[in-house]
Amino acid sequence: MPRPLLPDWLLRQLRPRSIPADWTRVCAVALGIGVPQLFGLLTGRTEEAVLASVGALCASFSDLTGSYRYRLRRVGLAAVLGALGFAAGAAAPGPWWAAAAVLAVAVPSVLSSRMGDLWASGGAHMLTFCIVATGEQSSTLPVGEQIAWFFAGELLLFALVAATWPVRGTAPARSAVAGIFDATLRMLDADAPLAARQELTKALNTAHDVLVGGGSMSRSRVRDRLYLVYTHATPIVEASVSLVHAGERPSPRARDALRTLARCMRTGEVPPPYRPATGGSPLARALDRGIADLVNAFRLAKHSAVASEKERVPLTFGRSTWAQVLRMVLCLVLAEGIGILAGLDHPYWIALTAALVLKPNSGSVFARTVLRAVGTVAGVLVALLLLSLVPPGWWSLPFIVVLAAKLPVSIDRHYGLFSAVVTALVLLQMSQIAEFHAVARLVDTLVGCAIVLVVGFLLRPLHWGPDLETRFADAVAAVAEYVSQSLAGVQHGRPALRRRTYRQLADLRGALQQQLMNPATASQAERWWPTISVLERVVDAATEKAVRNNTHDLQQAQRLVSTMRTTTRQLRAVEVPPARLHDELELVYAGVAGR
Repeated sequence: MPRPLLPDWLLRQLRPRSIPADWTRVCAVALGIGVPQLFGLLTGRTEEAVLASVGALCASFSDLTGSYRYRLRRVGLAAVLGALGFAAGAAAPGPWWAAAAVLAVAVPSVLSSRMGDLWASGGAHMLTFCIVATGEQSSTLPVGEQIAWFFAGELLLFALVAATWPVRGTAPARSAVAGIFDATLRMLDADAPLAARQELTKALNTAHDVLVGGGSMSRSRVRDRLYLVYTHATPIVEASVSLVHAGERPSPRARDALRTLARCMRTGEVPPPYRPATGGSPLARALDRGIADLVNAFRLAKHSAVASEKERVPLTFGRSTWAQVLRMVLCLVLAEGIGILAGLDHPYWIALTAALVLKPNSGSVFARTVLRAVGTVAGVLVALLLLSLVPPGWWSLPFIVVLAAKLPVSIDRHYGLFSAVVTALVLLQMSQIAEFHAVARLVDTLVGCAIVLVVGFLLRPLHWGPDLETRFADAVAAVAEYVSQSLAGVQHGRPALRRRTYRQLADLRGALQQQLMNPATASQAERWWPTISVLERVVDAATEKAVRNNTHDLQQAQRLVSTMRTTTRQLRAVEVPPARLHDELELVYAGVAGR
């Protein structure tokens, strides 16, 4: 068999994910970017329209699949922080002041990546559009008007996202998980079980791609709960397949429970408690146990997250975070310095490339650098073709709208594809107000990628870290110490210990997110991912006990802590399968929560 022309790692990077499109996001972004452009063509206020369109573009980057409330919070925070970043860049009086503003914004932008998904998204866009503002300052509009038009575009996109309320239940993540139970019911009722079984397999694969895909969904507690349901659906699927093969029919009660699960996954409701039946065949009892275990796990995860939210203090930073800050600042210093000293017309594009590639919690920097370069080349070629065939104005409007509609799909499926789409879109947007040299942007992008690779190589020792087993051993040890103090009723020093524990779990989650985004390590990281969620729930449950001053049986508490410390020793000494570690921690969680 002939060897492929490209190496395996590059082929994996170039392969897009198969993720269904979220049409609520597609429509919102297409209208959010297209309406300002239409306004500019109708009124002749092209410069203001482009600023509003860029503002909508800023907000659109934050609109990832999640719950309706979470989407609003994410887009709203990104709009506010993006506007602040844009204001800082637009107010800079000269190139050196602009560079200083970018460096000043870079530090809180990177630090925000450890404050949760909402702040990480907002901080990234604060830096991105601070850089954009330093390079696209208007000579005719006052700074205040520039900021106002930019913010107006963000508000337009926010309003369009809010308008998706009537169809919020059709989000791909919820629909994909609900589809597992729909497909299971269809298989149980089907006259052709083989075809129905294939549809169930397809539903499982779709849910996997949506939940594990790098950009498909914001990594929040909503996503974690959906992933929890996905993993607990396996016993239900296996029992249902066995029932079909045996020619048995499940009880009406089990069917109703599956329908309820499908509905609750779409609406976000909590399913009612389910008690497995004691009668019936072994296969029917297995299906009942699977449903009961899933419902119990989901209810525990939902309620523990709500109960401990008041005491969570996520504002803690570890060594890896400060290493990311140093890497970002050094790259931006080089990018801004080269752009200014070389006398480039649009020097900000080099810094913009570095900021986008080095965005925290976004996977392998090397992979993103390669994909950014490849995607930019493709985007420039598309833009050059369109700019040579289509004059600016009304003729380019349909192409801007089509590219805008492709943004949500490309974010979900492939970073290189996203880079190509956004490059072509920005070039078309900017061509409305001035001549935009596409080839120069390509050169700037390649220079930015080279800076990232060189600085990343020089700082490589800072990014060497322990393997996942060692990271999890440290995290389990930290959680065990916190659980010991919380269940023993110790108050002195507990808040400080809680902050250190959350910081360690945040660093661990960040490391896992990096590996999930890298195709070379995604499969291994995926096996570990459910465990980090359990560790967080253990800390949440211990916090709830401490806040409510609930006493815990001392001997039981000692057994739970002893179990976790034994697990820590095993992780350091021998290879522990992620599934086994997950099951052991689930038992610890049940004991801590007192369920």
